Amino acid sequence: MKLLKNLLLSIVSIAVVLGIAETALHFANFPATPKHGWKWDESPYRGPMNQHDQHTNQLGLRGQNIAYTDDDFVVVLVGDSQTEAGTQVFEDVPEGLLEKAIKAQSGRDKVKVFSVASAGWGQDQQLLWLTKYFEKYRANAVLVWTTPVNDYWENTFIDRSITLEAGKLKPTYTLDGDKLKAVIPASFEWKLRTLLGIALSGQDQGKKSSIEQVHLNQWLAKLPSTTRVATEPASCPKNEVIEQDVIEAYRKGERAYTIVTEEDVEGGRNHFSPFLKNLSPREQYSIDITHRLFQEIASVSQQHGASFNIVHTYRNDLDASFREIQCIKNLKTNTYFAYDGSDWLRHLKKTTLANQLIPLKIESEKALNVREGDWHFGKEGNELAMQELAKVITQKYLSKP
Repeated sequence: MKLLKNLLLSIVSIAVVLGIAETALHFANFPATPKHGWKWDESPYRGPMNQHDQHTNQLGLRGQNIAYTDDDFVVVLVGDSQTEAGTQVFEDVPEGLLEKAIKAQSGRDKVKVFSVASAGWGQDQQLLWLTKYFEKYRANAVLVWTTPVNDYWENTFIDRSITLEAGKLKPTYTLDGDKLKAVIPASFEWKLRTLLGIALSGQDQGKKSSIEQVHLNQWLAKLPSTTRVATEPASCPKNEVIEQDVIEAYRKGERAYTIVTEEDVEGGRNHFSPFLKNLSPREQYSIDITHRLFQEIASVSQQHGASFNIVHTYRNDLDASFREIQCIKNLKTNTYFAYDGSDWLRHLKKTTLANQLIPLKIESEKALNVREGDWHFGKEGNELAMQELAKVITQKYLSKP
């Protein structure tokens, strides 16, 4: 009996000490609860020329002030770094170019275009911020400018990174059956457990010890497996092109090549998922959750009286260069994977969202990307894209009877 009492006393004492320690750590906020999500002030794709650019709307996102009259036709352009255009001066961002183009083509001055976008966003962040937009503002049309080489894998993780090392955390979603479940990292956490997790995360090869890594490791453990069949090197083109140089290689006349990358191809954190020929269960999940997010964005838009469309720019540089990729080679693991870049919209075209797609054909004899090694549109690409989009919007909604 005495032994049992001593044991219980020890357990209670340890619990009290742990409780005091946990309380003290929360009071001191140690380890510090990480910030999650980002806007223009922390945009990861903000060019040097825009370091002091403070043109933000009421949501803290890059764009003009959200103000309109009852007579205005209001368009909300939802997207990521392409919509935010962090390498362009404010006068050349897509929202302004689109607004001018719609006014010119429709002959209607009562048009406003606002951005809900930031670099590195997938549809998870777009849904969150569009919902915030509709808390105070209205729209006639919501246009999601999709970037398929980013969107699918970005929607799959709780951070944004193309390696095994965790990136910045973000609010996101998981699938609970066919329903979306919102997840906010570190909304509550046991500090002692986090400290232990940080210590253990540092033991993983190729990963830095950090609170972000703790959350990522926990997230990865819940995702579907990465099991897949790799491709025999002999079946892939010997002509190898560095990932960042794919547009330039294509413009120089190279065709049918193998792309060399250091991104996490096996883990589904890369610009080629889910367009590999042999999909892993994790990549199928990325397709499922991305399409579900699109559906929810459509639902939110329509509930607030706005039409909904998904815009994709078929480019004669980036899209065309990816159609020539036959294999992906992970330089870090020396593993090959068969690839099909024939049409980045092919997964969406098989869904009920197919009717909401707006494909735009963007062509130029000049390079459309902002610079070598950077796939984003430059000024001319944005101008061409917004001119073409304005034609569709004018025809669909603003044509005179």
